[in-house]
Amino acid sequence: MNRFKKWFQAKEETPLPVRDVTLDEVKRATHDFELALPKGTNRTILLDQEQRIDMARLAPHLGVRSTQVFYMSRETFAIMEAKDRATVYEMDHVQVAVDRYFDKERKLPLKPYSKTFQVDCAKLFEQGYLRELPHHTYYLVDESMIVSLEPKTD
Repeated sequence: MNRFKKWFQAKEETPLPVRDVTLDEVKRATHDFELALPKGTNRTILLDQEQRIDMARLAPHLGVRSTQVFYMSRETFAIMEAKDRATVYEMDHVQVAVDRYFDKERKLPLKPYSKTFQVDCAKLFEQGYLRELPHHTYYLVDESMIVSLEPKTD
């Protein structure tokens, strides 16, 4: 009986190597992870309460294990390194403010005469959509109204 036992035992998987990964690798792996999810489920299931990405769940898509910390915006899916954690939270607040402003005013909160779709955060702050002025400049990517740190390039 013992010789049959080894045939039916689960094979031990070789542990993945451990190394630091790049931000681009995490972005690609997160995208691959999302593609494998059931329809209607998005990549935010990777996040904990503080919006840290669960790197253990990404490991199969990265091909390595990493102990680094990355954060992701729940609203825009922007992924950033740990040093930029505050920006992730700020970006979420600006995105929610843009959405609420548009829902109420039926227009985009853009700086007047802006060719780059720069969000008018001062207007959002003055009208109570933001609790404080952001430290960064934000832009709308396109008609989807997703905020970004980079202006749209043609």
